[in-house]
Amino acid sequence: MADARVPARVVRTRFPALRDDHLRSLAQWRLVQPTREQGETMYSFADLAPLREVNDALGRGMPLKVIVRQLLAARQGQLTLFDGGPVTPDQESRARVVTLASRATRAEAVPAGSPVDTSRAEDAFERATAMDGQPGQSRGIVMQAYREALAFDPALVPALINLGNLQYADGHLPEAAALYAQAVSLAPDTFEGWFNLGHTHHDAGRFADAVRCYTRALELLPESADACFYLAVAYEKLGRSQDARPLWQHYQRLAPDGEWIALAREFAE
Repeated sequence: MADARVPARVVRTRFPALRDDHLRSLAQWRLVQPTREQGETMYSFADLAPLREVNDALGRGMPLKVIVRQLLAARQGQLTLFDGGPVTPDQESRARVVTLASRATRAEAVPAGSPVDTSRAEDAFERATAMDGQPGQSRGIVMQAYREALAFDPALVPALINLGNLQYADGHLPEAAALYAQAVSLAPDTFEGWFNLGHTHHDAGRFADAVRCYTRALELLPESADACFYLAVAYEKLGRSQDARPLWQHYQRLAPDGEWIALAREFAE
């Protein structure tokens, strides 16, 4: 019975206060995890408890956004997209591979007589980025190439960030956080370092630290809809909905067709 699934039509009959848009919002926030089987949306028995809770709260006249906030708060520490946990392909897309400045620019930044071998560091870095993200490519080999680049130049910030991305994708939050923290200490104006460091804090449940990092990222790149979105989510997790509201509104301006636009409209009210 544990693996049995309940069709959406049965869910709607059993919980009449739930509309299709309610169900979509609950799925987007990972409060339920429906699947598609033979052209029909199906829910697990584990989904029925939160569905019943939402149905009853809606029946009492409670707005959906308030219900969602309460359910998310109750789930702090659980392994979901917004509360941390195993990395999914969707999460991996949050961290971008960082490219390298030109050789001429890098050469000017290395003091004369420095033991840093810029040329060999960049060769290893370029080899790593050529492999990074290729289908079937071993992450271990890519990591080794980034580590080789850092052995030749420990202050090579793009290599720190990209190695951090791979650690993050493997679910190694402390290792990823250390690499991102080192990157932003060397280059305080790097958006990717602050943004990705925010993810590690967020996924570990350190929402105040996540707010600090996402805020800095948004200062560096005000047009980043992703930074705006995750900053709003972090504020919501802290129970600071008043601080989140202008960010939900700003997200709508930045990404009117964005993936989370329906949620932003709902939470901006």
